[in-house]
Amino acid sequence: MTAPERLPDRVLDAPGVACVDLTPLIAGVMRELPPGALLEVRSDDPAARMGMPAWCRLTSNPLHRSVEGPDPDAGLTSDQTIFYVTKKEH
Repeated sequence: MTAPERLPDRVLDAPGVACVDLTPLIAGVMRELPPGALLEVRSDDPAARMGMPAWCRLTSNPLHRSVEGPDPDAGLTSDQTIFYVTKKEH
């Protein structure tokens, strides 16, 4: 896997969590992080590939980048995605 430009401040591993439940879960984690913190979100819900970028636009939390499976180097199967989201500055 290609490393992100910096290490995440927190990792949210959410296998089996549907996108409809994933975004509220992410919002809760983001409330606990300081502004500018980088959150790594690991999801196996294919709908998250569209839902996460939309959530980031709606909340103004920048989507730094994403890595979609299949990606053997990242250890991702075809339905897995890793998102890197930065908590917005105030």
